[in-house]
Amino acid sequence: MGTLRLATVAVLAITGCDAGRETHHRGRDPGALVVAQAADVISLDPVRVTDSESIEVGELLFEGLVGWKPGTTDIEPRLATSWEVSNDGRTWTFHLRDNVQFHDQTPLVASAVVYSFERLLDPKHPHYLKNASYWRTLLKDVQRVIAVDQLTVEIHTARAYAPLLGDLAMYPMVSPEAVNRWGAAFADHPVGTGPFAFEQWNKGEQVVVHRWAGYWGPAPALDRIVFQVVVDARQRLIDLESGSVDLATAILPDEQPFVELHPDLVLHHTSGNDVSYLAFNTQHPPFDDVRVRRAANFAINKEPIVKLGYQGRAVPADGPLPTTQWGYHEPALRYGYDPAAARRLLAEVVADGKLDLNRVYKLYAPSTPRPYLPQPERVAGFLKAALEQIGLHTELVTQPYAMHRASVQAGEHDLCVFGWIGDTGDPDNFLYVLFDSDNATVGTAQNVAFYKDAGVDKLLIEAQGATDVATRSALYATVQDQIAADAPWIPLAHSELVVAGRALLEGVVLTPTGHPVYSLIRHAESPKR
Repeated sequence: MGTLRLATVAVLAITGCDAGRETHHRGRDPGALVVAQAADVISLDPVRVTDSESIEVGELLFEGLVGWKPGTTDIEPRLATSWEVSNDGRTWTFHLRDNVQFHDQTPLVASAVVYSFERLLDPKHPHYLKNASYWRTLLKDVQRVIAVDQLTVEIHTARAYAPLLGDLAMYPMVSPEAVNRWGAAFADHPVGTGPFAFEQWNKGEQVVVHRWAGYWGPAPALDRIVFQVVVDARQRLIDLESGSVDLATAILPDEQPFVELHPDLVLHHTSGNDVSYLAFNTQHPPFDDVRVRRAANFAINKEPIVKLGYQGRAVPADGPLPTTQWGYHEPALRYGYDPAAARRLLAEVVADGKLDLNRVYKLYAPSTPRPYLPQPERVAGFLKAALEQIGLHTELVTQPYAMHRASVQAGEHDLCVFGWIGDTGDPDNFLYVLFDSDNATVGTAQNVAFYKDAGVDKLLIEAQGATDVATRSALYATVQDQIAADAPWIPLAHSELVVAGRALLEGVVLTPTGHPVYSLIRHAESPKR
């Protein structure tokens, strides 16, 4: 921290007076917001991606039929003003908002909604999204989408499907004209109905969006937002201090107390609806043996990981669901820190001839900070050392996030450090996405443990079709107990989601995914104290 402290002293000397604060804004567009991010977006077509950076920009450009109240996962109207559900739960009727336009000035009408779904669900569609397996599994029960009239849409499902509204809050409506024009390149030329429209993307450097003058809702205060790629964590903080950026993501836990003490900076944080974990590739020996997986669970002391890897801004996890998520259940089987028990289990497997303690296994981890994993390499180092102490030797393989994700989805790992942020406020978005066999396809897996249990699959499908929270919660409790017993993961932590910003910003509200609600942000005339 020595270099950073020297830089800080210099900046404080400048920013300690009003003249310095005026200098900070001189030469900067007062209507622009610059955001420093650790990684570039992967795609600007939200149906193709699950990474945080892409989703964060996509939320500004696109909207769903419904949305969330700012800072919550409570559903509210968005492109639909109201909706009804049939008694059997299989027909959803949505009434569209009138006079909404896409950024290319074509109208949002029922046929555009149908088009937005058909490019995902109809293999005969001319612009069918072949690589959108995440969304296809979420919306697998949607049988057809019908335009009843210009402003009325019906969604027909094969069965009652409780998570649908939460999924629809994320699912984007796209301009059919733009998709027809650009084809697969629509991901580089996105056109939605959101409060901001796409301006440019210099890949590896920055994405720029600007306020959409034709937006149907309240106009944002910001004219333009620049998402700037700054890979180095220390440089993001120095840029924030100097005023060259207004918000910075992925601030290292060790440096967050400094932000809190800085007179011109603010650390915005919220409890994350997330989980970080160490997944075993259950298709690779010896991790196909539950005794090895349980032994590894006993080997990990989560308290120092939370203290040193998160600077205390997290809580140890005992399962995939955060305790704040409805449906959370404390599993019947919990793994305390017990290296002796771990060694006894491994000795049994060695005696059975199913484990070679001389073999080295590949432990994959991202080098890019993630909202749920601010110091991935440090955490991976803790895990490697703990496994070494019980006799499991690993080789650490670190890669930038996009490469890491591709590697573990392809099943190259024996073990991998990864995480997830629940998008919808529904337990289904954790348990079905991360543990169902539907999501364990090599190459596109979200279930990167490649865990497959027919009983768990059946319970998850049953929970999707249940209509009341109590029934669903009971089913999810059984699922969580079975997952704990089978131990395809070591759940590590549920973190706070953190963004650092200039004190001159007002209206910074974080969603449960850790993204600021940019339409609420404005530049103040003087810093907050």
